[in-house]
Amino acid sequence: MNRRLSEIVGYLPEELLSKTFQDITHPDDLEADLQQLKRTLAGEIHGYTMEKRYFHRDGHTIWIKLTVSLVRHADGQPDYFISVVEDISEQHRLAVARQQAAAVFESTREGIIITDLQRRIQTVNPAFSDITGYSAEEAIGKTPAMLRSGHMSEELYQGMWESLHVLGHWQGEVLNRRKNGELFPELLTISTVRDPAGQPTQYVALLTDLSRLRQSEAQLAHLAHYDPLTDLPNRLLVQSRLDHALDTAQRENGRLAVLFIDLDRFKDVNDSLGHPVGDELLVAIAQRMRARLRESDTLARLGGDEFLVVLEDIHRPEDAAEVAQGLIRLQDAPIRLPSGHEVYVGVSIGISLYPNDGDSTTELIRQADAAMYQAKSQGRNTFRFYTAALTEAADQRLAMEGRLRRALQAGEFVVHYQPQFVAATGEVVGCEALVRWQDPDGGLVPPANFIPLAEDTGLIVPLGRWVLETACAQAQAWREAGVADLVMAVNLSGRQLQQRDLVSVVAEALERSALPPDRLKLELTESMIMDHGDEAIALLHSLKALGVSLSIDDFGTGYSSLAYLKRFPIDEMKIDRGFVRDTPDNASDAEIVATIVAMGRNLKLRVVAEGVETQQQLDFLIGLGCNACQGYLVSPGLSAADFERFLAHERHGIDA
Repeated sequence: MNRRLSEIVGYLPEELLSKTFQDITHPDDLEADLQQLKRTLAGEIHGYTMEKRYFHRDGHTIWIKLTVSLVRHADGQPDYFISVVEDISEQHRLAVARQQAAAVFESTREGIIITDLQRRIQTVNPAFSDITGYSAEEAIGKTPAMLRSGHMSEELYQGMWESLHVLGHWQGEVLNRRKNGELFPELLTISTVRDPAGQPTQYVALLTDLSRLRQSEAQLAHLAHYDPLTDLPNRLLVQSRLDHALDTAQRENGRLAVLFIDLDRFKDVNDSLGHPVGDELLVAIAQRMRARLRESDTLARLGGDEFLVVLEDIHRPEDAAEVAQGLIRLQDAPIRLPSGHEVYVGVSIGISLYPNDGDSTTELIRQADAAMYQAKSQGRNTFRFYTAALTEAADQRLAMEGRLRRALQAGEFVVHYQPQFVAATGEVVGCEALVRWQDPDGGLVPPANFIPLAEDTGLIVPLGRWVLETACAQAQAWREAGVADLVMAVNLSGRQLQQRDLVSVVAEALERSALPPDRLKLELTESMIMDHGDEAIALLHSLKALGVSLSIDDFGTGYSSLAYLKRFPIDEMKIDRGFVRDTPDNASDAEIVATIVAMGRNLKLRVVAEGVETQQQLDFLIGLGCNACQGYLVSPGLSAADFERFLAHERHGIDA
């Protein structure tokens, strides 16, 4: 061996004399080397050349080019090998670097353009063709100006080349044009390539297509500002637009209106037909209203079944009223949904005006919301303008809701019992459970002041369950104590009727109290039943299966259809107090009462009149054949203790 080999591998000559080439060969390359040696010794080849790795004395690997020749004796037997070792580590590193660069060039998703100093394209990578639509053959020899869209200023390009000449690089966003004519945004990075002497030789440009990024940004911005279901502006965007509209109106001394829209009984659709159908309805309503409004108007969905309309540049309040009336009339026609359902739905609308009702976004939306609640309380499917009194009412409503929730937790409610008696004899045969709120601060709160709010907030469900359980327990306690064996009448609200576990709630109340089912009567309004159609009929049958009796309360104020009544498994009709109040003096009311009693007789239903306050009214009802009555003529609602005393007094009177 010569000294150069010692320099390549780092071993002293005397160290190498004690080793074989196999000792310093990388294990991964050893097998290939030995195979070539065997073939050479077998005479299959005269020698071989290969690239392999040696271990340097300090432990790192080096790449060498090995050329091996076999010298044989005159008789052909192998004598010795001559091996030439060339250190190719640097060449190998450069080759690997070139391969990596080529792989990056070919596989990167950024487009690459290499030009000469005259900006003529020398080569492009596949990503360039994917982005621009131009093949390498179409691009080579031309300049990158072939991509210009015509939308960028000459000043931008002048600044770009100045930066390249001074700094050697430039980066910026430009709008270019693909081969098919489509415009696309791109991030362009250009660098100057210099030779070892520092002289520029080429330019390399890197093109990043920003189309998808911009689309993603646009989608994210859309999601942030638009309702995903209806594609209408959401609360955030409509508030921003209202802010801008107010700025314009204040600057130009203009007027605008805000319409707060809420669908009437939308929850019934969700509960009876399911949330997917409810979503279809929201989309259809949004499309209807959007078609009715001007392009300059903003229609937004605030959430749930609440919408908001901003009407800019109106001249008088009547303009807003006309729009509101138009939106209400839109709902006269049924909505046919993709699921096949045909739905009628009304809208209640509240209107606030700038500058009359406020000068900020928050104020105007709040006032319109308050006006909407007034529209709902006054019959629904109508509109109302905001008045200052509504804000006071809204504040009172919020305060009442808070008090109501605390009262439910604190157990401030009590149940009173109003006797029901046989009209002809006066015998007490039952009572109606009436909930009362014993407010520690304000005394006894009338039901009219809190029952509607409890309905709206859903608090009527836990409250109604408590009343049911309390009334059942009280009725059974009277039975066990020998006080009375009466039928306990308990009202069910519309919200309770929508609860899917209502039947089990009633069953549990009966089981927990041990009250026989035939001693419980459930009262429901006919409008409540009619609003839920076949689903309500199925529910009534399930309740009847428990053994309880069913009564239609406030009869005559709703549909009063004989055809519908025949489908309901009811036992009793209660004549609304509004018809009893002026009988028999009022001929119309007297005729209605007589008709209801006759209808009950024909349907073999028990008829009860409520609100009986005078003997004249009672005599009239007895003459018609009304079965039972309740009212102040006999007794108002009484606490449990007072009711027991009332029964004892009645019994004492009978005994006497």
